[in-house]
Amino acid sequence: MSKKTHKRNNDISKTLKSNDIENIYFNEFALGVSKNDVFMLLRRNGREEIILNASHITAKTFAIALNEAISNFEEETNQKIVVSEDIEKKIGASDKE
Repeated sequence: MSKKTHKRNNDISKTLKSNDIENIYFNEFALGVSKNDVFMLLRRNGREEIILNASHITAKTFAIALNEAISNFEEETNQKIVVSEDIEKKIGASDKE
């Protein structure tokens, strides 16, 4: 692990243990893109929790970083994480049986 990655992990760990920042859990989201920015509406069990706005550059950089983090987790655990659409297809298929 590089020094930069180690420092970043320590910073994240300290922040997670701190009560200075509100924690938000979400299990649904909606995305929107305008000519000026991108927004993400986060919901928990159908209830809106927060809206995040970001520039196109920040949103794309965030998406790439999130995808890399999930890919690394899948590789380390040798486990593929399914997405909501996969589950919906499987539930739909079992409803037809």
